[in-house]
Amino acid sequence: MSDHDIRNQELEQDDNGDSYADAFAAVVIILIAVATAVFWISQQ
Repeated sequence: MSDHDIRNQELEQDDNGDSYADAFAAVVIILIAVATAVFWISQQ
């Protein structure tokens, strides 16, 4: 395996980490939005 192949593998692993981070961030944002909406409606 050449240095180029190793670098490509590392980049792919970083992309996977980013996609997990993006998915987790999206879930957190959705949960916050839902919790805010429920709280806001319950205060009405």
